[in-house]
This record gives sequence, C-alpha cells and structure tokens, in this order.
Amino acid sequence: MKKPRTRRTRRQEGVALVAVLCALAILGVTVAEFSTDATIDANAAANARDDMQTEFLARSGANLAQLIIKLQTDLVDKYRQQLGDFQIADYAGMFMGAFGGGREEVDAMAQLLGGFRGDAIKGLGVSVGTFDVQISTDDGKINMNCANGGAETQAALKAQLEGLFYFDAFNPIFENPDAEGWRRDRATQAQAFMDYIDRGNAMYGSTGAMEDYGYETLPERYKPKNNYIDTVGELKLVRGVDDRFWTLFGDQFTVYGNCTVNIGAVEDPKLIAAIFFLAAKDPNDPILRDPIKVWALARAVIDARNLGVVFDKTSDFAEFVKNPTGAIGDMFAAAGAGGQTVTPPPALGGQTQIDGLELDQTKLSKVASSGPRRTYRIEVVATVPRGVEGNGLEYHKRLTAVWDTKTQNQNMRDPSYNKGAWVYWREE
Repeated sequence: MKKPRTRRTRRQEGVALVAVLCALAILGVTVAEFSTDATIDANAAANARDDMQTEFLARSGANLAQLIIKLQTDLVDKYRQQLGDFQIADYAGMFMGAFGGGREEVDAMAQLLGGFRGDAIKGLGVSVGTFDVQISTDDGKINMNCANGGAETQAALKAQLEGLFYFDAFNPIFENPDAEGWRRDRATQAQAFMDYIDRGNAMYGSTGAMEDYGYETLPERYKPKNNYIDTVGELKLVRGVDDRFWTLFGDQFTVYGNCTVNIGAVEDPKLIAAIFFLAAKDPNDPILRDPIKVWALARAVIDARNLGVVFDKTSDFAEFVKNPTGAIGDMFAAAGAGGQTVTPPPALGGQTQIDGLELDQTKLSKVASSGPRRTYRIEVVATVPRGVEGNGLEYHKRLTAVWDTKTQNQNMRDPSYNKGAWVYWREE
C-alpha cells in the first residue's frame, strides 16, 4: 500500500528557489573576483616583465657605449697623430640600429654592408623592443666644481665665467634684476657661483667679508652648498640664476672633467669667444671690441673643425685663430694636391672676411687644453611594446650616465682597467 504524498506548501518551494539564487550569486561574485585577481596578476606580471626588459635594454645600450669608449681610448686615441681628432661616438648613430633596432633596421644595415640578410649574423638586433644611444662629451664645458680647487684654478674659473658673460648682447640680463628682484653685474654673478660652491663662508675675492646672498631670507630657505655639487641642476639655486639666465648659459656648465676647456670639444661660440677674451695677447685688440668680428671668428673655429681641422695642441688653435682664412686655404690646397677636386667655401662663420687674433700661449694654457676626451655622457632610450603588440602602448626607460676615463676604478679585476668608471648614473 503506497504512502500518501506530502503536499508542499508554496512557502517551502520559494525558500528553495531563494537558496539557489543566493548560491548562484555568491558563486558569480567569487568567480568574478577570481577572474579580476587573475587579470590583475597577469597584467602586473606583464608590466614587471616589460619593465625588466626595458631596463636591461637600457643597460645593454650603456654597455655598448662603454665598448665604444674603450675602443676610442685604447685604440683610436693612441694614433691621434695619424687619424686626427677622430671620434667613434660621432658615427655611433649610423650603426646603432644594427644592435638596438628591430629586424628591419638590422636587414637594412646588412644590405648596406654586404648585401645579405640580417639574420645571417647572430646576435644583432633586439627581438623584444629597441634602444637608441647618444654619446657626447662634457669636455667642452666649464667645470663648476673647480671652485673648490686652488687659488690659480679658482681664478681661472672666475675668469672663464666673466668671459662667458662678456658679450654686450647679454647686457639686459645684468642690467635688470633677476626673477626674485636681485640685482647684479657680471663680476657679482660670477662671484655668486664661486661662493655657492667653494668651502667656507668667506666671500670670494674679499678679505674678511662674509657671504651674504640672502638664501636664508627667501620664501623657501636654504644654505649654500659650500662643497662640490653633484649635478649642474644645483646651480639653479645660485642667486641670480633664473630662467632667462639658465636658457642662455645653463648648457655651458658641467661638474665633471678637467678645469680647462678642451678646445676640440667646444660647440658653443660663446665659450670660444670667452677663450679669445681671456687668452688675447693684447687685451685691447680692436677685434675684441667688435662683437661681430669676435662672433665670426668663433664661428670660424667651429666650422673649420667640422671641415676636418684638428686642434691637437693649443698651439694649433692659436695658429688658426691668428690666420683663420689662410689655415682653411692651406687645408684645401693640401687636399687638392692629393688628386681630389676640392673647392674651399667662400666664407666661414657667415662672413666674407674674418680677421685673425693673436693669442698668448701662456694665457691660453690656463683656460684651455687639447687632446683626447676625458668624459663621455651617454643617453640611452629603451622602448618595449606594452602588453599585446600592436595596441600602440609602449614602455619607455631613459638612462643617463657619465663615464670618466681618468677616475680610478674601485672594482678593478684586471689591472689594465684601473682607469675609467661611471661617475653618474640615473634611470627614469
């Protein structure tokens, strides 16, 4: 005999439905949370991977630059008499794509060199991204840390600064107050640089007077460094250095290298003109009183160096400055004697006539030098596609470093590598 069925009430059926819906809702939230966590972890891992790849690409560029510098110092610089002032770094950009570029750049370089495919040579190119390397030097700039040197070095530095500020075209900078209302002339501005860096609180060039530039009274108070500075950016704290001043002169300062300017590396006519003022045999030479002639002569030095004139010694520089047009003519005449068809330019520095200036060799040697480069500034930009390739997003990293060939290597393993080290390294 069958047992009679128990009739379920509507309330019992509703409770079961609610329980199922609640279970599904909880399960959906849990699955969504797991999915979100998995996506976040996957993106974080991909970002960490891309960041690591970008960093190592940047370091690879720095290592490649170090190799180029080593070739320059150990091979090329030893044969300057035969090769002249040849700098491998000036041509690094032409072949850098073969090492840090993609497959297309490698193939293009291979076709240029021998007409074969780039994949025929192992190790060229980068499969995960690209990097580009720029190599320059700070030897053609004024080393501001020389304010902490001896009396002769300090005097030379102050003279270099005053010579840099010499041109009458800069009068508005020194006739008007700076952005904070501080008034100064050329000598006072140069003195402010010296007092910010040199040790002690005594005003440079004064007996018994104390430094008083009002740093402590500014809205954001600070004290002068009174020691070596780490970067040129610290010079913006010197009294009188505002945006106008920094735009004109900021790129002529450095904190590395020698206390004399390497005339073979100077790129700015203002600094070359400053050397003229400081080393002129006759300080009252009429050429020094004519800014147009001084500027034309300074431009002629840069143009001549671009044409192949080598200032291997400071005496070579002095001879050229004394007779610039004749020196260029002799160079092109020698090139023509070798069977080449060479036409000298009608003018240098944009002038039809360039007057020479006689320099004093003793004065010149105090503010200028020549020869191989000492410091090299390396800038590497590495790029890696971010996430899925083709989405347009990229991961960038910039590496800026300075290599000093004269600095003692503290982590030396091979005695032949006792000189040369990184003195600045910044990743961003």
